[in-house]
Amino acid sequence: AYHSPQSSHPSAPHPSKMARFAPAVERNRGPIWDVLSKALPAEEEGTTLRLLEVSSGTGQHAAHFAAARRDLLVQPSDRALDDAESVAAHAAAAGPEVAARVRPLALLDVLRGMEAELEVCGPFDMAVNINMLHISLPECGEALFAVCAKALRPGGFLFTYGPYRVDGFLCESNQKFEAGFLKGQDERFAIRELRDLEALAAKHGFSLEATVEMPANNLSLIWRLASLSPAL
Repeated sequence: AYHSPQSSHPSAPHPSKMARFAPAVERNRGPIWDVLSKALPAEEEGTTLRLLEVSSGTGQHAAHFAAARRDLLVQPSDRALDDAESVAAHAAAAGPEVAARVRPLALLDVLRGMEAELEVCGPFDMAVNINMLHISLPECGEALFAVCAKALRPGGFLFTYGPYRVDGFLCESNQKFEAGFLKGQDERFAIRELRDLEALAAKHGFSLEATVEMPANNLSLIWRLASLSPAL
């Protein structure tokens, strides 16, 4: 069970009643976009960047990202299609130009791997996964890297956001969050150790390129997928 909330820079018309809202997304979407936007290549006339969001949740982030960059084509995805109407409603509320660049919610359970319908939409230039790893099964960590290695073009990147242990350290507020909330949902849920994730990432061709401290004791991480070796 995993879900993630997110949204966009420019203020948009009020979404319809079909749109679900996650308050955390309203708080974190600006800081997240500030980091993510700096990792994107410069805009080029006639070029489209394809972004895959893994565990999209309400669709707030997908609409936000598409509104913030006119060259972004955003593919939301989740392990179930329950939020398809919410994703579409947030995109529609951002206006027709934005809505045209937010594709319908696609099915993607990282433990099952890429669905054929989603695979044909790639390769993607970047993938985004927000607030999932700590509220999903431990095996979802490696599965996320495996799926993204298949979904991304060589040299693309995966952006992840959330709380993490770093060399075993976890701040007091995140300790309480883990013990009081995560373990109450499922004993297997936990804030993951960054060094363990680095080892899993390396198995699938990713290396940790950047670590950015964020509000509320979270981190933004950029994982770069290796480029293809030049032909000899």
